Amino acid sequence: MTGLSVHVIRAWEKRYNVVEPDRTDTNRRLYSEEDIEKLKLLNDALHLGHHIGGIANLSSIELKKLIPKESSNLSDIKNGLAPVNSEILVEEILSDSMHAIRNYDAKKLESILLNASAKLTQPILIEELIIPLVYKVGDLWHSGEIRVANEHLASSVIRGFLYNLLDSYSLNDSAPVLVTATPRGQEHELGALIAGVVAASSGWKVIYLGSNLPAEEIGAVVSHLNAKVVTLSIVYPNDDLHLKHELKKFKHLLSDGVSIIVGGRAANGYLDVLDEISAIVVKDSRQLRLELEAIRENKYN
Repeated sequence: MTGLSVHVIRAWEKRYNVVEPDRTDTNRRLYSEEDIEKLKLLNDALHLGHHIGGIANLSSIELKKLIPKESSNLSDIKNGLAPVNSEILVEEILSDSMHAIRNYDAKKLESILLNASAKLTQPILIEELIIPLVYKVGDLWHSGEIRVANEHLASSVIRGFLYNLLDSYSLNDSAPVLVTATPRGQEHELGALIAGVVAASSGWKVIYLGSNLPAEEIGAVVSHLNAKVVTLSIVYPNDDLHLKHELKKFKHLLSDGVSIIVGGRAANGYLDVLDEISAIVVKDSRQLRLELEAIRENKYN
């Protein structure tokens, strides 16, 4: 109802006291309509660029003053776009990128993405350009509309672009450590790289391990570096029994203080196992940012 996960809501309750839900006899939270409205308004305000620390103590009336009256304008801002021109800009960049990919023009694609990074904010760059581009290339390849060589060229260029973004963040050694990878059997690494870029921009020290790694290897790195978070990308397929067994291993390999965050197009196919290992499933990079912020605060169990 609010667009926020249980982890984020509880973190905000404990750190900022944004709402004070009642409790049942069995200690379950009961949220009022006023609580829900305020959480919705806080979520909307975050989309406008406000930070939770600066708005948590505002009343619902005060929060409403921060939000445009026209819902269409808010929708545009939620997507990170100024109304029409920016939408057209992103569509043009996507079109130009696909033209370069179809023509096997790696240098042109590199130039397009570099220019886009100068014109778009990072959330827009990742969520509205890079992810849709990766999905589009994958869909066209699976449907036979482009060749495997087109897909490999696009993946290589995008991988290099994301590597450079990740390297551009220089954090001190005291930053909390996050390990990102794809589990055994998952060859598509771009989702894990995207998660790394989002985490690095949110103040995490990111250790990128690559694709197709056994749970034991990921667990060893997490233990050695005392990492607080593991992010995993699951893209294809959505019904791999071997992957389910692999995911279950994380419950025994990682300590209770390590959070597991999972995303990717095929993640929903493993919800039963992910629930069993207490993993947080995110649907986009914005939700990933919120979850990482809540974990960083370390205010919920």
